[in-house]
Amino acid sequence: MTDAARRPLEDLIGELLDGVTALPAAGLRATSVAFDLPIEATVEAGPTGPMVRADVPRTRTRTWFDRPVGRLSLNIGTLPVEEVQ
Repeated sequence: MTDAARRPLEDLIGELLDGVTALPAAGLRATSVAFDLPIEATVEAGPTGPMVRADVPRTRTRTWFDRPVGRLSLNIGTLPVEEVQ
């Protein structure tokens, strides 16, 4: 994977959330989810301003030639909604 193949940050977050929603319910309802993941990120000039591209690290072992790995810490929650009866 090259730097150009990295996806926009919002696509990475969307894929993470799709994975959570695809989990079997098993009688539980999640009200929040927290992610704390290593990512490789770059900031590029986009057509409407800066664009953050990010993805999970390509390799497990790092060399001095690799860019430093950052972290994505993200908490997503839901607000309580009154149930309609």
